[in-house]
Amino acid sequence: MQVPEKRRIEIKKLISENESISVSNLSKLHNVSEITIRRDLKKLEDEGFLEKVHGGAIAKLLKEEYHPIYLDDIKKNRDKKAGIAREASRLISDGDSIIIESGSTCLELVYNLEEKKNLAIFTASVPLAYELWKIALGRKDIEVNICGGLVELKSNTLIGSPAVEFFNNLSVDLAFIGTIAVSVEGGYIAASSQMDADVTKSIINNSRKIVLLADSSKFNNKAYVKAAPLEKINVLITDSGIEKKTAQRLRSMNIVLKIV
Repeated sequence: MQVPEKRRIEIKKLISENESISVSNLSKLHNVSEITIRRDLKKLEDEGFLEKVHGGAIAKLLKEEYHPIYLDDIKKNRDKKAGIAREASRLISDGDSIIIESGSTCLELVYNLEEKKNLAIFTASVPLAYELWKIALGRKDIEVNICGGLVELKSNTLIGSPAVEFFNNLSVDLAFIGTIAVSVEGGYIAASSQMDADVTKSIINNSRKIVLLADSSKFNNKAYVKAAPLEKINVLITDSGIEKKTAQRLRSMNIVLKIV
């Protein structure tokens, strides 16, 4: 009979090499019962090496390495983003068709939609689509649509040609977009990649009114992929942390600037 400690060492090696493994495969490999394997996995989980999942286990390191950016973004400047989102929600009328692109401030906007009626909503964000789905449950007046495309894993945003084509086939009343940076000097809003920028461009080109949600920290960020010129923005909502000269410059571009 195999020594349990030796068996657990071999299980550690297998999970390190394969990142995940099933109880049934381990049982066959070591010629022991599945109950015995589950005990082994429980001990290794207690040691912090792995995490048990249905039917097997995954390496703990793998779980910790995958950390979506949007989870961190949600925590940053949360109060400011909530204020921006409340102001943005006032621009939405019952019966509107709207795009809510992606990002943590756009996510805050979703939380302000429960009292709205007869909305057709389109998004490029998996987390936003999930929250919208929860609002739409049991209602017939909220239509939720999500584009197709490649999932950008860190942000959980859909990108690529299917996403671009999806928005190119729309014509909506309002689009709420986010950005990783605003360059007032350069006259553009930025994206994290060219594929992100392509989706933003298609949203802007197929919406009658564009509302940019950007907390004041975005005016200090640096980014070099141009998503759209600032002249395409109709309304920009930010917080009181924005510098006066920046606010003046934006207003000189005929952007309706709302500071909350």
